[in-house]
Amino acid sequence: GKVKSQKSSHLWRWFQKQKGVRVVNLTCGLTWIVHILACGWYLCASLHAQAEDTWVMRRVVDGVHGTTLAEREPGDQWLHAMYFVLTVFTTVGFGDMSAFTSGEIIYVCFLMGIGAVVHSIIMGEVINTVTSGDKINEFVSQHRALVEAFAAHTELDEVAESKLRRWVDLNARAWFSNSYDREGMKALIIGEGIPRGLLDRLPHNLFSGMLHRNRFLKICAGVCSTPPRLPLLLALSIERSSFMEDEIVYLAQDYPFCMFLVVKGTFAYVSKVRDSEQPAGAAPAPEPAPGSPGGSQPALADQAAPSSPGGAQLAIAA
Repeated sequence: GKVKSQKSSHLWRWFQKQKGVRVVNLTCGLTWIVHILACGWYLCASLHAQAEDTWVMRRVVDGVHGTTLAEREPGDQWLHAMYFVLTVFTTVGFGDMSAFTSGEIIYVCFLMGIGAVVHSIIMGEVINTVTSGDKINEFVSQHRALVEAFAAHTELDEVAESKLRRWVDLNARAWFSNSYDREGMKALIIGEGIPRGLLDRLPHNLFSGMLHRNRFLKICAGVCSTPPRLPLLLALSIERSSFMEDEIVYLAQDYPFCMFLVVKGTFAYVSKVRDSEQPAGAAPAPEPAPGSPGGSQPALADQAAPSSPGGAQLAIAA
């Protein structure tokens, strides 16, 4: 039940991030505020001692028979009130409905003050939501242009250029979403203001708890007590990556600039460099671990499997 609730929460967060859903939420919020203020506009008319002076009586909805809005159904009155509040919010001001009495003038001044703030905030959020995709696409286009320029400069063949472009297309959006002020976040983590209860809780929730369950931190905890800030500081340098089955991630004699914390699947080497292929002066490749089938050795895997079924190998790479 717990795993199912976590999956549904991830799905719900993904659903809320969709641009269409966010625009609908903002539109519903604006409609609700306009509805509340429209009810106040009608209440302003009902509180007048002389009903003939109010906007409900002055509003003629049938010019032939001279029918006023006060004689129509409550739904029509609500619709006209919503229409008036929206014209004030959007500063359109058609002039077909306006304030006349002192009470109406005071309420309309209040409406204009609220509308200038609320409408600008909501419209600003809608514009940011709609144009956020353009920023991501611009970021992806810039990296794609870099790849094309590099391919032209180095005279890459079409296959290599296509693979390089596909790699950029698959990862550029993640690069954009992961760009934030990490140094500023580090200052918050190592600062003294963070509550102790929150500091103890956060490590269990990093990357949906996968980092805390990783064997690397478990081994550290077995040697000595793990400082609560260590997983948080480690998470700042971690990038979540997916690797395809049989993909070569690290070769012998490569510069070891990454540490891979495997959270799903198996990271293993299945062969070693032959002595005849080994460059002069290079150290021999390590032998397979005893008991590993086919030389397969899982590296920091939560659940080590002899082989991973088809699909992506999911790892957190630091």
